[in-house]
This record gives sequence, C-alpha cells and structure tokens, in this order.
Amino acid sequence: MIRIFPRKLHYAAAAILEPIQILLGTRDPLLPSRELIDSVGGGDYKALGNQWFRHFTTIGGLKPDHRVLDVGCGCGRIAVPLLEYISGNGGYWGFDITRAGIRWCERRIASRRPNFHFTLADIYNKNYHPEGRIQPVEYRFPYADGFFDFIFLTSVFTHMQAPEMNRYLSEIARVMKSGARCMMSFFLMNPEVRNLPQDKAIIDFKFKLKDCYSSREDIPEAAIAFDEGYVRDRFSARGLRIIEPIHFGCWCGRKQFVDYQDIVLATKP
Repeated sequence: MIRIFPRKLHYAAAAILEPIQILLGTRDPLLPSRELIDSVGGGDYKALGNQWFRHFTTIGGLKPDHRVLDVGCGCGRIAVPLLEYISGNGGYWGFDITRAGIRWCERRIASRRPNFHFTLADIYNKNYHPEGRIQPVEYRFPYADGFFDFIFLTSVFTHMQAPEMNRYLSEIARVMKSGARCMMSFFLMNPEVRNLPQDKAIIDFKFKLKDCYSSREDIPEAAIAFDEGYVRDRFSARGLRIIEPIHFGCWCGRKQFVDYQDIVLATKP
C-alpha cells in the first residue's frame, strides 16, 4: 500500500489538473493525457523517459549522431527526451501497435523534427490491437538491413512469449549495423532469483509456459519472464554478443539493482 497510495494521489491530481491546464493553455504540449499514458503502460511519463535516457547514454553508449530504433514506442515516452539529443546527423524511428499513441507522436513529436519517424505496426494483440492482421511471429520490421546504430526495447520482451521474442531478436539482428548496440529490458530467472525470499518479490512468475514463465494463467502476456541461460543462448544464436554485466533489477526483491526490470545490452560484432 505504501507504493500504491501516492500513485493514486498523483493520478487523481492529474485528472483534475488536465482539463484546467488545457482550458488555460498551460498544459505541456509534450505530455500526453493521463488516459493515453495509462493505455500504453502507465507510470510517470517524464521520470521514466528521462531514466531510460540516462541508461542509454551512461550504460548503452548512445550518441547524438546515431540512427535509433524504438521498438514499442507507445506514446513517445522515450522519444521526448531524445528530441534535444539526437542531432540532424542522426535520426529516430519508432513503431508501436497502438493507433492512439502513434497519432499523438506524429502530431506532437514528428511535427517538430523531420528526422523523427513513427509507424503503426499492424500486429495482432488481444489487448492493444485486436484488429491487427499480422501475427508477431511473422512481423518483419519495416527497415533495411544494417540500418541502425542503436536499438532499444523497454517493457516489450516482458510481455512476449518465447516464439515472439525469438522473432523480434532475429529482426533486431537483421537491422543492426555491425558494431551497433541494442538495449532491452527483461525479467530474468536465475539461481540468485530462485534463492531470494518469494515474499519480497514484486512479481511471482509461478506459471511455467514453453521456454518462459508468466505471473498470470488467464493473461500470460501480462508479465513474462525467461531463464537467463535461455536468453543468452537465443542472443548467441542470432549472432548477438551480450556486453557484460547484465544490469539486474529489483522486481524479484533484489537489494542491489539498477532499475525495476533487468537490463541487457548487446552488440552485433
């Protein structure tokens, strides 16, 4: 309850302030509505975006002149802090399955910078895009081979089962340049996690699926975890090398951590 109560107060205050700010013309044009933010994952839009931006630059080695791919860009949470960082020699490309998020990004972000691009991916998802025509295991990223210097996925593989994750890894490897880097978040199971007190974990992955685990039997993709060894094997199979160490998160009750989820950084030799 200690974590939830302040968040509820924040959301309630936002619901009250938003229409007032719109009426007075004082609302930040680069801040989506609370409803839109919640529809693609929720949380503190600005704080989370800035936090990931710091990870990209301090851990990932992101540079202003990089061509960047944001897989699952939502409503631009990370694109916004990149607006003033990516130079004219670089560029940003993001795709997502939520139509409302892409429309907002095109209107509020792409209109400001000609080298920021957003694409609606017509991928089927029971919750977010049920009319999607393409299954995730068949989706081909709409970009040329070896196009990107830096790719990131935040809270994407934490909602994908193994076949979908493997397909995306193949596409990531295809569109990465030689020497490019990719940063992505996971929930990783390993001996350390299994030895931690279960009552300290924020998420309990108690349902075993094929090559992964879920916290919910009714909606498996609500939260998905993988064995660390399985992820390492899949990266190697796609020609991707993990840059050590993996930056582990606190989701499992770990006392020393970098973020909530586990962060994996990889490169294409």
